[in-house]
Amino acid sequence: MFPGDLVYIRERNMLITNSSQVAIDLLGKRTRVYSDREESWTTKLCGGERIITFFQHSNKWRSHRKIFNEVFRRSTINRFYPAQYAKVLDLLHSLVATPEHIMQHTMALSQSLMYVTLYGLHINYDDPIARGAAETVDIFGRVFLGGFPTLERYPWLRFMPSFFPGCGFKQIANDLGKKLDDLDILPFERAVNNLKTGTGTSVIAELVLRNEEKPAVIKIIKEMGTASLIAASDTTMSSISSFLLIITLHPDIQVKGQAEIDRVIGRDRLPTFEDRQSLPYVEAIYQEIMRISPPVPLGISHVASEDDSYMGYHIPKGFSPFSLMLFDVKLSMFLSGCTVVPNIWAMNRDPNLYSEPDKFIPERFLDSPSGPFKSVNDIYAYGFGRRVCPGRYIADTTVWLTIAYVLATLDLRKAKDNEGNDIDIPGDFTKTFFRHPMPYISSILPRDAQARDLISATAELK
Repeated sequence: MFPGDLVYIRERNMLITNSSQVAIDLLGKRTRVYSDREESWTTKLCGGERIITFFQHSNKWRSHRKIFNEVFRRSTINRFYPAQYAKVLDLLHSLVATPEHIMQHTMALSQSLMYVTLYGLHINYDDPIARGAAETVDIFGRVFLGGFPTLERYPWLRFMPSFFPGCGFKQIANDLGKKLDDLDILPFERAVNNLKTGTGTSVIAELVLRNEEKPAVIKIIKEMGTASLIAASDTTMSSISSFLLIITLHPDIQVKGQAEIDRVIGRDRLPTFEDRQSLPYVEAIYQEIMRISPPVPLGISHVASEDDSYMGYHIPKGFSPFSLMLFDVKLSMFLSGCTVVPNIWAMNRDPNLYSEPDKFIPERFLDSPSGPFKSVNDIYAYGFGRRVCPGRYIADTTVWLTIAYVLATLDLRKAKDNEGNDIDIPGDFTKTFFRHPMPYISSILPRDAQARDLISATAELK
């Protein structure tokens, strides 16, 4: 299916890794060499310099990473559990009420969870902040899928007015910058105001209290919040919406997951995180979702900061094209370090590791020697080495809990037309930076009256 473990594109000085072992060897083990990011004018002009994902491996990156780890490290993730339980329960209600708005509901879950966990804010999808965040994520994803090729080829265009031919990117960059400014400031100000007025506290507010005399750290805190909102809004949304589509198309697997929950937990309560190790088939469904439908199929590029060799091939470092202010893209390609791109899609479909890789088969994880309970750090969708996703623990627990709650309470099936026939679901996905299902129609109902009562009773206890 894929042309080899390593594919080199000379014109781009780009090395694509289709093998998980190669990615682990280079990006996971040689972190001193492969922890940098590719520099681009698109990133610089469109706000990428305030999103940790796109930072160079630098003191700035380390400062942001420190704050991220303080908030999202594994040892403290349980403080987010109450919010996760509440917000996933809200998702169940929304799915039953208006199943035709699946994408909006999954986006609302991802966003509202970040607002309440970071800012202590209960913001619904119609709030101006939430709408602005959704618009920002949409623009961000479209921009960073392909960048601005004309700008990358002719960097001098950044000095020209927006009406100059080929400079349409300037208006997009300007609009995106303003929206990122709003994301930095608006929820932050609400959280700080709540702290000052005694109406509530939050993770953000606690960080501000400890660093109120350090303006540079306050700026990092704001940008951490924005980066978290953008990442959660699309990556968590992608995984959950993929699960809802795929499980609808595989009712037999849905029944198996439901049966395990009924057998282990019963029908009188919803699953909790304490049940996770007792639900291997539910875990296998989660692992298979992350394998077959990674949120970002072509992982974010790493760059070699030193000369290296692997399997007899020379991998060159380089000089920053920005520091030299180059105008010829062909020359800058060879002066910048080799870009190493982890092809998550190919790794997750390696026929040497996964039989029938294009089929959704959770049992493959039950039958593996290590079993279904893989470390979150072994899920390739979350990245490699020092550039692994800093929010992976909250993403992991949110997606798992959603899968468990949905299986425990809902039946997802194809919708029927007026004559009682199944309405076909193509099962297509977008071809955007963050992958998620194309719109489709389905039926989402409580499994039975007991499940409906359980959802309602649990909601009353919130």
